[in-house]
Amino acid sequence: MSASQTRLDVRIDVFEEENQWGKPLSSLKPPELITAILQEFRELEYLSGEADDYLLVKKEDMSPLDPEEPLKKQLSNEAPLVLWEQERPLPPGTKRPSHPLYLRDQAAGKVFKLDWLPAIIGRPDKNQPHDDWLAVNLESYPTGLRVSRRHAQITEKDGRYYINSLSRNPAILKRAAGGDAPIGENRTPLTNGDVIFLERSNISLKFIERNA
Repeated sequence: MSASQTRLDVRIDVFEEENQWGKPLSSLKPPELITAILQEFRELEYLSGEADDYLLVKKEDMSPLDPEEPLKKQLSNEAPLVLWEQERPLPPGTKRPSHPLYLRDQAAGKVFKLDWLPAIIGRPDKNQPHDDWLAVNLESYPTGLRVSRRHAQITEKDGRYYINSLSRNPAILKRAAGGDAPIGENRTPLTNGDVIFLERSNISLKFIERNA
């Protein structure tokens, strides 16, 4: 077997799925291994499916692997690794949430990570205030033009999460525990597993709090 076809034994922490053994080709580059990891662990609802959203880092010192170099040049056998989420820079006036938060499109499976709060759901418009707070851009959806530019926002207070409407465009909160509630101007508590349903665009976004 040629050197290019040899494999490495590696241990990877994929968030709560720790110490997962893998045998990648030693010739793979980190983004290719990340793609394989995301495919293997696609049952984790908060994984985006986009390799560019993640890094592989060495567990011993949390240093990132070079995305341009093959694994065989960077790792020894049985090297422990961690799948690490990339974070977008904070816009002015926002902060990181207390826990990692996501919205998952229930139809397409697309995942939006909420890197900051307040996080606006809607479409970009530089003439609107806080355009850089837009965390969930639905403009590219087939029904995206039915989404208000400033449709709703998610906030946090005292460790709890809330959603409120910024638009007259109707939205409903489908509770994970059962029952529906309209999303209005006043803040409505938001809990893990609740689904935000945007009526006119027929878009359903599941709220996920990792390590909830």
